Amino acid sequence: KSSSDYTTYPYSITAFLVYNFQDSNATIKKALNNAKIRQAISLSINRKTLVKNVIGDASTVSKTFVPQDLVKDAKTDKDFADESTVKNSTSYNKALAQKLWKQGLKETGIKKLSIQLLASNDEPNKPISQYLKSALEKNLDGLTVNLSNIPSKVASSRAQSGDFDLYLSGWGADFNDPISHLQIMTNNSGYNYGKYNSSTYNALVNKAQNQDANDTSARWQDMINAEKTIMKDQGITPLYQTVYSYLQNPKVKGIIHNTAGTQWNYKYAYIAK
Repeated sequence: KSSSDYTTYPYSITAFLVYNFQDSNATIKKALNNAKIRQAISLSINRKTLVKNVIGDASTVSKTFVPQDLVKDAKTDKDFADESTVKNSTSYNKALAQKLWKQGLKETGIKKLSIQLLASNDEPNKPISQYLKSALEKNLDGLTVNLSNIPSKVASSRAQSGDFDLYLSGWGADFNDPISHLQIMTNNSGYNYGKYNSSTYNALVNKAQNQDANDTSARWQDMINAEKTIMKDQGITPLYQTVYSYLQNPKVKGIIHNTAGTQWNYKYAYIAK
């Protein structure tokens, strides 16, 4: 980091926790379908600590499902993530987390909860899952988090078949538009492994893709409202956004970096004399 050649490049990958709304265990299913319990889990995670002390690279904390610096409002020039942030959805608030947790347990009639967190054993997923276990068990009385860190192909296969309670996942945008993220959490998406299903969310994403597709202002508002809906629900829990760091020779010119899709384009790259 102290080198003058040190450079960082943000990329539109959001890492997040997936909840299994159709869990095979009736008690866990009841718990994970309770919004207060999901909100308590999110509020128990100190994302700044996670990024700084656990991941330890240039990655940034997530405020929303859609990554920051992906696209700006054509009218206001405000970033989509800034415009759609919901208070107390991805911040660290131990007191509120414990309050919501107790309320959620009372509403479901559950006194203790034991859940499994599925994640690949790739870096940095293993230390991230260890941190999540520590933070959640420390802040939420009666919660036990068992870790299952397995090879990524096996973890992905289990997630796709719904064989998990919580799953540490992520998504990168294919193009610079919020819909690239938002569309994967609709009820008919093959990537919606936890089977999150909100009629409000589904309708908003559908409007953005269909009837409002040619109305820039209405489409933008549909996507803002969809983002706010899934964050209020805590349908998934965003954790951090990937930022890569490199040592880059200052003589190398013309490299094009994209924050979505193909990250690098060397077509016009050259080395200056």
